[in-house]
Amino acid sequence: MAEGALTYEGLAVPLYGESEIKQQTAATDILTLTGATSISGDFLVMQTVTGTERFVVEDGGNIVMAQSAAADIGLKITRYSTPTAAAIAVYTAGGGLKWAITKNYGVQHAVRTTRPTTGLTKGEMLILFHGSKPYIGICSSTVGQQIKLVRCKTKTFGRSTA
Repeated sequence: MAEGALTYEGLAVPLYGESEIKQQTAATDILTLTGATSISGDFLVMQTVTGTERFVVEDGGNIVMAQSAAADIGLKITRYSTPTAAAIAVYTAGGGLKWAITKNYGVQHAVRTTRPTTGLTKGEMLILFHGSKPYIGICSSTVGQQIKLVRCKTKTFGRSTA
């Protein structure tokens, strides 16, 4: 989206009190934070009065959330009653879907059509097809890139068993 360039009577974000910024042009970003060329500080920090950081957008784009109580939820998403898109999706830079929580709250993972021989980490789980046969694989050795495969068999009622 286009970046906004307006201020209200020359004022910036207030230092004290509560405030609201209201968007006036629908196609313009409401607030843009621009880091220096060699930014090493965080883009955004939300903290308590004692300086405990609760929500941080780091210089590299990582989002860090710190829960303050055992019962707190790290990421809470309230969905529209009839969603048409995934609640969470992770893509590669080229746009290929790698992992998602679907609109029906299922977990979707990129399915491999060939057994990978590099880039695996011990304990990593993957789903792959060998021809038309589905397998669940778990990497048992990072050094040897070894995968233990379990074939998924379909029963009459559509449930999968190992």
